[in-house]
Amino acid sequence: MTGFVLQKKMALQIVKTLQNAGFSAFFAGGCVRDELLGRKPKDYDVATNALPDEVEALFPKTLPIGKAFGVIAVVDGKETVEVATFRKETGTLDGRHPETVEFSAAKEDALRRDFTINGMFYDPIAGQLIDHVHGQRDLERKIIVAIGDPSERFREDHLRMLRAVRFAHNLGFALDPGTEEAIRNMAHFITNISAERIEAELSRTLVDSPKPGDALRHLYNIGLLQHILPELLPMVGQEQPPQFHPEGDVFEHTIVMLNLMNQHVGRTFQSAHPEDELAQNPFRPVEYAESLHTTHRRLPHWQQDSRIYFVTFRLADSIAQDKLNQWKDELEAWRKFQPDPGSRKTENEQARQYRKKQQEWLDQGHGSCLLKNKSLSEIVEQALLHFDGENYRLGDYVVMPNHVHAIVAPGKGHPLSKIMQSWKGYTAHEINKLLGMKGTVWMDESFDHIVRSESYFHKFVGYIRENPMKANLPASNYRLGKGSLQLNLATEGQTGKSAPHVEDRPVEQAFQPARTEDGPSFTPRELAYTVLLHDVGKPPTARIGPGTDGELRIRFDGHATVSAEMAEAILVRLRFPNKERKHIVEAIHGHMRFMDVQKMRTSKLRKMIGAETFDLEMELHRLDCLGSHAMLDNYDFLQNYMEEMSSEPILPEPWLRGHDLIAMGITEGKLIGKILREAYDAQMEDRFANRDALLDWVRGIYKPE
Repeated sequence: MTGFVLQKKMALQIVKTLQNAGFSAFFAGGCVRDELLGRKPKDYDVATNALPDEVEALFPKTLPIGKAFGVIAVVDGKETVEVATFRKETGTLDGRHPETVEFSAAKEDALRRDFTINGMFYDPIAGQLIDHVHGQRDLERKIIVAIGDPSERFREDHLRMLRAVRFAHNLGFALDPGTEEAIRNMAHFITNISAERIEAELSRTLVDSPKPGDALRHLYNIGLLQHILPELLPMVGQEQPPQFHPEGDVFEHTIVMLNLMNQHVGRTFQSAHPEDELAQNPFRPVEYAESLHTTHRRLPHWQQDSRIYFVTFRLADSIAQDKLNQWKDELEAWRKFQPDPGSRKTENEQARQYRKKQQEWLDQGHGSCLLKNKSLSEIVEQALLHFDGENYRLGDYVVMPNHVHAIVAPGKGHPLSKIMQSWKGYTAHEINKLLGMKGTVWMDESFDHIVRSESYFHKFVGYIRENPMKANLPASNYRLGKGSLQLNLATEGQTGKSAPHVEDRPVEQAFQPARTEDGPSFTPRELAYTVLLHDVGKPPTARIGPGTDGELRIRFDGHATVSAEMAEAILVRLRFPNKERKHIVEAIHGHMRFMDVQKMRTSKLRKMIGAETFDLEMELHRLDCLGSHAMLDNYDFLQNYMEEMSSEPILPEPWLRGHDLIAMGITEGKLIGKILREAYDAQMEDRFANRDALLDWVRGIYKPE
């Protein structure tokens, strides 16, 4: 019999005993909520009008865990059930505990609780729900509502603000507007709560929520994150190189990764009709599977079946080189007059202004702007619409004087790269023919982004529709339209606003996160905080520098080390256990070394795989890739290498020990350590057939004086 069943059975017997003694007694709070939702309660609590002394007298073994507040623990073997006397509370001493407690009737007890869904009682003997606060109604509405005046509830216990967000995201509910507004106004009071209490609520939010990334965004939007984890705020708006991070800034990257933690990575269903798949599940994170195709030129392009894309392609002469040089000179002059011209903040602002100027220039129309010509823009529009409904579904689009934006959902067997090639090839041929010209019409590379959420869909739609107006173009200079793509979205037209929760459809398993035979070697909490904090050091290390291709881009050199240091300080503040803190910090510190695994020496690679935190690091790397560029070649390499090594230990017993070297006459401590490290590396790299050969090598190189 499971603990869940045993505790429910014990709680039922307690209710019977109390009722047989003439008292009222009910199941109370969270267990009632979970039973109504069809979920397994984590524990059962009993509420009664029996006074604490009367409860103690009825049961052979009890513990006065909160007798002053009317709470007695009834113990039976390994099981414990809390029995609380109905009470009402007044005032607050510290934003956590009441000034006075007075025993009361059931209704008054319900009214002093936090949220309506937690304020119900259930009589398991009579089979009757006792609901003084409309909790059942709010369960059906899927909404978290504070009981009575929300400001008063949060003033009584500031931790309830965090609990509200936790319940909303653990259950997939919305926050009542009045309750949410009260949290916004009182968020700063959360600093009065102890670090241990904050950590406990935050951890349950990150570990138990189906999409903890959405919960993190909510904590930021509602104003709580600013007070519990202020170190994360610079991640908001911290841009990243789009060729590696098409998902957006550092905060968005972290949100995507957190949302991926509890999702299986699998093969997606391949529909012959793209609208069927889109209707089932229009938005979801990129999944690494057989249907994922990655291509490279200067930019990577992530292409997967049954997705929606926002695409842009521009005329070849959209930006003249002399204009680019002019902007660089202007911004360099601007930089010299800043208070701290060499700072990372100034460099980041310089890069941001450059990109802004570039976008404004493109949108206003420069270069030849061939597409101002009505006949030429009509060619492009006809190309976009030609196979709409057959090879793809076309959403909103705009043909600007020197570029095109469109939303498109490719059908099965019609990858985006082929669609773009068809559009650009056909229109280039027709435009050249009409103008009597030859040569390149479009830039070689196009830009494409997988639309991963409803809010981003609205953002791109709004961008397309506003593009001509922002550029102040007359109607004759652009073509704005919409194809056959139809999505029944609850918030359509609310550009930039958060979208309702969209459940991910179950997918066939392709592969799972790294696991040992006995399961993961890390806890869910360790993984959650490793993901949460792995890039917290990016903002303080951001700078502009050359990439591997020699072109300037945003760089975060050394951010893994800085992130580990910041994570250490945060976890100490949150009173994390030493062992978990050590695992998290070590995994964060080493997370960038995965980019070099295919070039590592065998000995270094085996030491990496043999590390205590390797499973955690491996899972972080998998999520890091899936939450950005989706290229898992290094992950696959490591999986294959470990499979090849499955017949032998990754870290074998060393052939040589210190006493072997001492026997040779080598006695200096540092030298012994150096020789043992070199010998162990040579052993793991199979440079010697056996221990004797290794000993001969050491004797030949390190001869004692």
